[in-house]
Amino acid sequence: MIYTLLICRYLGKKSYSFSLNNVCILYLESIKYAMKHNRVSVIGAGNVGATTCYALLLKNSTAEILLSDINQDLCEGHVRDLSDALPFSDTSKVFSADLKEAGKSDVIVITAGAAQKPGQTRLDLVDTNKKIIASILEQMQPGSGSVILMVSNPVDVLTYHAQNILKERPHGKTFGSGTYLDTQRLRGELSSLLKIGESSIHAYVLGEHGNSQFVAWSESSVGGKPILDFLESNESMKRDIAEHTMKEAYEIIAKKGSTYYGIAACITEICESILYDQKRIFPVSCRLEEYNITLSMPAVIGENGIEKIIKLNLNPDEMKLFENSMNQIRPYL
Repeated sequence: MIYTLLICRYLGKKSYSFSLNNVCILYLESIKYAMKHNRVSVIGAGNVGATTCYALLLKNSTAEILLSDINQDLCEGHVRDLSDALPFSDTSKVFSADLKEAGKSDVIVITAGAAQKPGQTRLDLVDTNKKIIASILEQMQPGSGSVILMVSNPVDVLTYHAQNILKERPHGKTFGSGTYLDTQRLRGELSSLLKIGESSIHAYVLGEHGNSQFVAWSESSVGGKPILDFLESNESMKRDIAEHTMKEAYEIIAKKGSTYYGIAACITEICESILYDQKRIFPVSCRLEEYNITLSMPAVIGENGIEKIIKLNLNPDEMKLFENSMNQIRPYL
């Protein structure tokens, strides 16, 4: 019965009838679901990596969670601590392993690298983290079926770097978390302002996950209506919302040293879309072939990673902001 309930959750069923016919159908689907023995590897046992493991475990997102880190004591400590939560989850196993073993997983989440400190931009981390990512991928040799989700910052640059290292793989199999968290922050701001639930607000932060990110206001809507109808074309308000969204991470880092709860929740959502082939749309760092650059655009995420990039009809002002993002990132590629 547990798998039947999980299938209902997987299919997005808020309510369901346990008639004989429905139970039989759901039971057959649950068998197919149970047979998919999936695993997520998290590389990096810092705050983001450990919190991601905990989020995956609490949401019953995957059968197995593998954590890998150069600091084996830290990694083993987290694994033992996380294992204490297994009785409260349907996850069957949390364990540590080397990078070779991690490379065999369905989804590989890379959070390893130097963390952003107060006063630093994400781009300040580029030289150090490029070397770390290159070393990880060289040792790991990820399988052809694995989807790699880059989280380490600067995520746009490191995603491009990883795609070039793994040049035999389709670019869509390696992508970054991008501006998904920024987008969730934006929707939270708008939700508080408009008194409308976040899930009913369709708005995206695009471009760099960093200082040059921008809001695609012209493509934003609520209930099928342009969001600018609700904001009454208040340019000052739009600027304030966009700036607060961009600065939120800096303000959190200044107060507590790092951010990890929000990004861990975002990673978990993306992992589920891959593992369950949900084909949800997320603003993620993806290779824009026509520009030969990696920046955030809405993309359909399924079992093969990025399956389609959604091209938005940005207005001229937004196109200038997008070009500015490209200009900010390109020197670091």
